[in-house]
Amino acid sequence: MIRILASYNDKVAQGDSACIASKVRSKIREDIGDSKFCIIVDESRDESKREQLALVLRFVDNDGFIQERFFDLSHVKDTAALPLKSDIYTILSRHCLDIQNICGQGYDGASNMCGKWKELQALVLNDCPYAYYVLCFAHWLQLALVAAPREVNPIHEFFLSLNFIITIVGSSCKRNNELRAAQAAEIARMLAIDELETRTGANQIGTLKRARFSKIFEIDIPNLSARFAESRSSKKRDHVTVEHHYHFDIFNASIDVQLQELDNWCGERPIELLTLCFALDPKDAYKSFNVDDICHLVEKYNPLDFSERDRTGLKIQLKLFEHDVQNHSKLQNLSSMAELCQRLVETEKSQVYPIIDRLIPCFDSSSVHSNW
Repeated sequence: MIRILASYNDKVAQGDSACIASKVRSKIREDIGDSKFCIIVDESRDESKREQLALVLRFVDNDGFIQERFFDLSHVKDTAALPLKSDIYTILSRHCLDIQNICGQGYDGASNMCGKWKELQALVLNDCPYAYYVLCFAHWLQLALVAAPREVNPIHEFFLSLNFIITIVGSSCKRNNELRAAQAAEIARMLAIDELETRTGANQIGTLKRARFSKIFEIDIPNLSARFAESRSSKKRDHVTVEHHYHFDIFNASIDVQLQELDNWCGERPIELLTLCFALDPKDAYKSFNVDDICHLVEKYNPLDFSERDRTGLKIQLKLFEHDVQNHSKLQNLSSMAELCQRLVETEKSQVYPIIDRLIPCFDSSSVHSNW
């Protein structure tokens, strides 16, 4: 990219490529202004194995659009929480971004990034009491799902065996060919007896990781079902039936572990914050819009940014706004708070409801991690 630009710019051609990064950061800084913003931070290694800190800023611009902008990449000598916090603050201060304007934090979920008390998010919260951390929902779910195979013995043993099979078959071209031949023969047999549909893309010969075991290993499903039904009528050793084993020892046990993991990683406060944020959601004709919940959201989670007078005015504006949106075509059929932000600017309703206009970007940018 820089090489292409170099053909149009003498400074770049002379090796001053840093001027591009500087101008980009200056533009991002200008777009943020004095608004609230969210920091998204991750660690990575370059080709020389040096640790790098990548910083992305999320904010709402003057046109009501939510922006996520890569802002800086900095070498870090120490990835402990305190040095990371210092590096982040140094970058922000260098560009005159007020630490107190941080309204949300997003990290990768690693222990040194999101520990509750001694780690980075807690350190930032000490300085910015309303810079809430909400773990990425996708990562949150992944951590909970990974915990089940680790903590529930039968599931752990199953994945060990599965990994062993994949390793054994995948390490040999001969075994792979035999597997493909067996799969092709089985597909041909099932097509001949009309047990499989024929359509474009169906019944392809895949790898072991993609293939369905019931088709590869000729599992006799009806026979298994019959044996399972028979086992239900007679108790096995230690008076445990097959149904009890799969229901309680595996299914319920794995669900319990996953729920516990979800609670451990998130906690009550972020869940309440996200739940209250849904009171601003314009989807389904503002079905979730709730004046009292929105006021509670401000009072509990962002009281310093809204004075007592603001909070009184907010309740009045919310009631007027709730009535107004039912009669304004451009404020209907919206799918997100981000879209609501844009329409408020577009219709100039941001001037009619200035406190609501201040409120929505603040909480929409801080709840970024639910979609991150």
